[in-house]
Amino acid sequence: MLWARLARTIMAGALAGVLFVAVLQDGAGAMQLSPAGDSPERFGSIESFDFTDARGKRVTNQDLLGSPWVAIPFFVRCSGPCPSLTTDLRSRVYEELQGTGAKLVSFSVDPSYDTPEALAEYAARFDIDTENWLFLTGSEEAMERFIRGGLKVPLDRGSQAANLTGEPEITHGTRLPVVDAEGQIAGWYQAARAILGTDPAVVDAGFDLLLERVLHLAEKPQVAVKTSPLPLLNAVLNGTAFLLLLAGWQAIRAGNKERHIFLMRTAFLVSAAFLTSYLIYHLGVQRNQGPRPFNGQGWAKTAYYVLLISHVLLAIINLPMVLRVLVLAKREDWEAHKRLARKTLPIWLYVSITGVIVYLLLYPLNPPPI
Repeated sequence: MLWARLARTIMAGALAGVLFVAVLQDGAGAMQLSPAGDSPERFGSIESFDFTDARGKRVTNQDLLGSPWVAIPFFVRCSGPCPSLTTDLRSRVYEELQGTGAKLVSFSVDPSYDTPEALAEYAARFDIDTENWLFLTGSEEAMERFIRGGLKVPLDRGSQAANLTGEPEITHGTRLPVVDAEGQIAGWYQAARAILGTDPAVVDAGFDLLLERVLHLAEKPQVAVKTSPLPLLNAVLNGTAFLLLLAGWQAIRAGNKERHIFLMRTAFLVSAAFLTSYLIYHLGVQRNQGPRPFNGQGWAKTAYYVLLISHVLLAIINLPMVLRVLVLAKREDWEAHKRLARKTLPIWLYVSITGVIVYLLLYPLNPPPI
């Protein structure tokens, strides 16, 4: 019976999702440290510090109260992520923060070399005004303690001697703490290409989330991005395919072969339209807007990921099966067609209806961010 096969498909899909959800839970847990822009979540007060900026001026944590700021571990002689991160922050965040009162604050993890003069030269290299983007240095011991304990960013100084390229063996985390106007840590945001890879969409999403957080804390939220109509269209196409498949199954059970052929071909065309729209959205629109997060927590997030992963995996498996079924029908190899169709139809139905459910959970039923 179709319903028994469909039930087995649902169970298999859920199991496939469960096999992957532990990994996603780890990722989701890490992302809890990167709250949405309007989240009230805080992670404790920033530790006190007393350092010197690129102009030789004393700067303490008290001087930064009243406006949000982003902390950036770096060092002048770095040939790793520091230059590219500075460049990206310069173009993606620094310009957007002008006039908001929010600041960027770079903390040198190589303070013995990074004198105020070296910091000023570094800032000039990137055409940065050191009034709105502070570059701080201090004693090695105090800076190391602050980076690790205050910013809670990993730091390994390695050998104190420089290598053959003149760069010291220093490695540091690239997650960027955001601090609110009251000196409370409001999250850590990953936006470095060296860590996230070279995918522009992933990097852009990291910067967008960081910028959204800072602008909200500065009481100047970004203009809302216009919502694309494609997710709704995709859900409508999935739902239409589901109904056509059921009608086609009923037609062949009633012995109406011509109607069955028409309905199944139409279901295939609708599913092909969905796939086209899906690729346009994910390869085009979503690369600019970033992925839409599911805001549910706990068991709700687990259930959502199980559903999503099973939907995607079974969609990948189902595509060649559908094409093979159609080829067998074209050849009029009805026995082979019937055998494979019995396995293909429940998966096709599951993929179609879960596509609708995923849309509902991610859009109209998505809970607000915590």
